[in-house]
Amino acid sequence: MQSTNIHASTSRPRVSVILPTYNRAGIISKCIDSVLLQSYNDWELIICDDCSTDNTEDVCRQYSAKMPNIQYVKSRVRNGLPRNRNIGLRRAKGELVFFIEDDLVLEDDCLATLVTTYDNLKVNNSVGGIAPRLIEENGMVYPDKEPFIFNKLTGEVTNNYMVYSDRVSEVVTVHACSLYAKAPLEMVGGYEENAYVGNFMREETDLNFRIKKLGYKFYFQPNAIAQHNQIKSGGCRTSTLVHREIYSFRNHLVFILRIFGAKSIYMIPSYIISYSLQFLRYSVRIIFTTLKHALHMGSAQ
Repeated sequence: MQSTNIHASTSRPRVSVILPTYNRAGIISKCIDSVLLQSYNDWELIICDDCSTDNTEDVCRQYSAKMPNIQYVKSRVRNGLPRNRNIGLRRAKGELVFFIEDDLVLEDDCLATLVTTYDNLKVNNSVGGIAPRLIEENGMVYPDKEPFIFNKLTGEVTNNYMVYSDRVSEVVTVHACSLYAKAPLEMVGGYEENAYVGNFMREETDLNFRIKKLGYKFYFQPNAIAQHNQIKSGGCRTSTLVHREIYSFRNHLVFILRIFGAKSIYMIPSYIISYSLQFLRYSVRIIFTTLKHALHMGSAQ
């Protein structure tokens, strides 16, 4: 456990940090410690354990037993990520809600920067949420593109949240580890719990587009930074690449139908064509790589 001289408020906090987890005993301490070290200290942390079978509970209770502003809640059955997030949302006391994930490590001023940005923006805007910049070891960056690239024809969103800018920008959506105003979250009923399955892809995009329909705006703050250390197991990771692709394809179709209504008539065929072309390019690349490797092995013999 990280030792720190920072003590969060034990009264009603302004920010509720919600941390869903599942079987991440080996890494969750780094995430919790990064919350403890935030320069902004008016927060509570709600850890929602989706029925872990490893010793995640033991790790988390070491924190909740010593700090009154940390709650640990363990479900008796698997709920899935959207419902698990909503468990935390129902317990949240703050005016603002910061959803994080157990493979995330916040830089010390991340929360302070997000809250300050929210306060500045809300003077003249209806702020739904603000995304920090995420840094990933092998992440792709498109330097001249927006942080979230939205394809109006297919509904696809390409994450470009590693991109740096010198200003806060309005964006079409935000990623899952973002700061939200609690009021619009409650107005839309939180995350949709039943529509998305498997890897739950598009659950946060669904949430954001429903909030946007109420007139709220989303923003990207590149100076609020978190390290995203993507882990291959635990959480909502699916067992195989095939499963991941099936769930992603299925969930995106559900997203189009739920959010875009009549536009689905052309968006669904467009997405199927786009996905098929992507799959074809991927297959050709794999075949080419395999043949190249086989020829190399043959010449070596």
